[in-house]
Amino acid sequence: MDVSGELKSAPIATPSARLLAAFSDLDNVSKLALVCLVIAWFFVDTLVVRLGSLKHGVRFFDVSALIADPTRMFLGIDVTLQTLLFGLLCAVCLLVPLLPHLKAVRLAWLTYFAPLILLACCAFLLYSRTSAEFFNTPADPVTVSGKVIRFANSLVHRGGDLVARHVAIGFGGYLAALSSAVLAMQGMRRFHSHHRRVRNA
Repeated sequence: MDVSGELKSAPIATPSARLLAAFSDLDNVSKLALVCLVIAWFFVDTLVVRLGSLKHGVRFFDVSALIADPTRMFLGIDVTLQTLLFGLLCAVCLLVPLLPHLKAVRLAWLTYFAPLILLACCAFLLYSRTSAEFFNTPADPVTVSGKVIRFANSLVHRGGDLVARHVAIGFGGYLAALSSAVLAMQGMRRFHSHHRRVRNA
């Protein structure tokens, strides 16, 4: 009897199929949080700039350009290799929460914190860049050049205080903060639940 035709190898799941299966394994709250993060980071404005009749927004995936040069907030942001790489980093941070559903590792649940960590790091770096001195002060501040640079820095900071009144956090910023916090809490809850199951096993 020929049984060779009856024996079939199991189909190999493609990476996209595995990711879809991992996403479907998420709880509904985590699914909603991830969808909201995609919308917040790529489709709505994180920052809104208003100068008179001029109004434009900055998406989160462009934040790396602002960290490198905060004046781009008002001059516009070009698509560069840096912005493309940061967009790829954002995509990775949205995918890593699927890792616990692909591989059973206890610490993998902490990947739910990835979007929140990226958001917090960007906020800190952007604040540091916009509040730091725009010109490097020389070693000897008593010299004429040192006094000129200190004077320029004081003007920049005064102007920055004025300009800051025209920059507001957009809907995307609030949505991203809320969604990443909810996702982190879900990850912590799953982490403790997994720890209890392992301890009671």
